[in-house]
Parts: sequence; structure tokens; C-alpha cells
Amino acid sequence: MRENDWLRHAARLFGSRHQGIPVGVGDDCAVLSPAGELLVSTDTVVAGVHFDLSLMDHRDAGWRALAVALSDLAACGADPQRPIAALVSAQLPAELTDENLLTLADGLGQCSQAHNCAIVGGDTVSTPGPLALTLTVLGYAERAVLRRGARPGDLLAVSGPLGRAGAGMFALRAGFTEPAYDDCRRAYRRPQALLAAGHVLARTATAMMDLSDGLLMDLDRLCAASGVGANVELNDLPLTPAAREIFTRLGHDPAVTAATFGDDYQLLVALHPTSFETMHAEMPGLTVVGHIVEGDAVHVLRDGRPVEIAQRGYEHGKENETS
Repeated sequence: MRENDWLRHAARLFGSRHQGIPVGVGDDCAVLSPAGELLVSTDTVVAGVHFDLSLMDHRDAGWRALAVALSDLAACGADPQRPIAALVSAQLPAELTDENLLTLADGLGQCSQAHNCAIVGGDTVSTPGPLALTLTVLGYAERAVLRRGARPGDLLAVSGPLGRAGAGMFALRAGFTEPAYDDCRRAYRRPQALLAAGHVLARTATAMMDLSDGLLMDLDRLCAASGVGANVELNDLPLTPAAREIFTRLGHDPAVTAATFGDDYQLLVALHPTSFETMHAEMPGLTVVGHIVEGDAVHVLRDGRPVEIAQRGYEHGKENETS
């Protein structure tokens, strides 16, 4: 597909005017009307590194690329009622067919509509390498919540169940077709950016981030930014029955796998104990998994006893299983 044909298709699919965004796709720059503290994040996903096209189609890949970028806005408390915009830079391999490209764009469009996000521009280039998408997302917050700010005595909580995406990937690779596992497969292929949850949690959170590389790896980062340590109890991690069953069938420790796999895009939040009941009333899935302590180490416990875990999550630059 030639560039001009693609641009015309993109303008029809993504639209050129949105609330709070007077100019979108089709001009040299998009134009946004300021609406609070501006949040900006960039995320790149590469086929064979961040997603496996043998386990999903190009429509899923497009959805996934935008959703994981929008998750960073959720982690900082972006207001889903204010304008949210995205720029898409696509590196397209020569073997990508027109049908692949159109379904990829359709997935991006579906995700943008589901999250009330306007795709306002971007760029495309041909490449001999794998398919890669870089998403720059913009949103607004009343008060941006960062990774730094957690204090000793804060509770650590997650916004919902862990391990579904990892279980979904394992189920797909193992050829498990049971309908009971559909939710896990969907969590891997089509993660959700928890913008509404992030906006609610931002009212009282002392620190927050999304879980992309595994609870333990990401908690290490939150603690380093805040200058604190943490204790995490594996037995308190929330897992769905389907995820627990998949891990068990394949011989994996369910809690350890849920704590280290990544791709959950749940929100990890530190908050004062007095705030938890209020937040839990609005978000029943909010689950305490540990607490912030003095020091600089993250201690993993099972029944209160220390547990050593060698690989704590996904880390770029190291050998990891493709997520």
C-alpha cells in the first residue's frame, strides 16, 4: 500500500477532529487544547520481542501496542474525561501485506475507541527488520502520580488479578482450547489500559506504576525511585482460578509465575492504610499484597518466610521469554 493511500485510510479510520483536539491526522502537526498537567509517554513494541504473531493476529497486535502505551497514562492518573491522544510510528517489513496493514490499523482504531483516545498522527517507514510500533501518548491529570513518593508504612496494593496474560500465553503455546481459559487468552492478546482505575487511585496514592515487566521487577523500580524497601507476601497475590489452573497444569508455581511474568498492566499502588478502605469501596478488586518498609530491598515472603526468586521479571537487555 502506498503512503498516500495509507494516509487517506488512516484519516477515515482514526478521524481528524476530536474533542479538545482541533487538528488531528492529516496535517504537519496535531493541535491539542491544554487541559491540566500534560502527561507524555513513549512505548515501542517489536514482533518477536514484545508479542508473538504466531499467537495473535495483526488486529490484536495493533490493539496491544496502543493499550500498553496508554497504560503508562493510567499509571500517572490521567483523567479519562480529558483529551487523550496518540501518535503512531510504524516500521513495516516488506512482507507485510495490505491486509495485514489494514487489520493492524483496525486494531489500533478499536483500541483507541475503547479507551476514548484520538490517534492524531504519526509516521510509517519500510524496514527489513520485524514489525515495530512506537506509540507516543498524551493525556492530562489534575495531579500526576509518580513512582516516587511511597513511604514506610504505606500499603502496597494491585488493582486486580495477576498472571492472566502469562497464563494466556502459556495456554496458547500449549494448545489449550478450553473456553474457561478465554479470559486469560484475551488478557494476553488484548490488555486493557486501566484509565478509570488510575484516575480514582490518584486521589490518594503516594506512588503508582503499571505492571508491565512483572510485579517484583516493577516493585524494585518503584522502591528505587522512592528510596524505600518493601515486603511482598506471595500467598496474598490475587490469581483467577483459570490462571492458577493453567500454571499448575504446566508445572509452574502459580504465585511465583504471577509475580514475575509481566504483561498484566494492572496498577501497583502505594497508599496510606487509612485510604485503603475508601479506595476498596470504589474498587472491590483492589488487593493488598504487601507494605513499604525502611531500607532499599524488596523481600518476597511465603507464609511470612523469605523466598529467593532468581528472575524477578522481564528486563530489557537480558535473555527473557518472549512476552
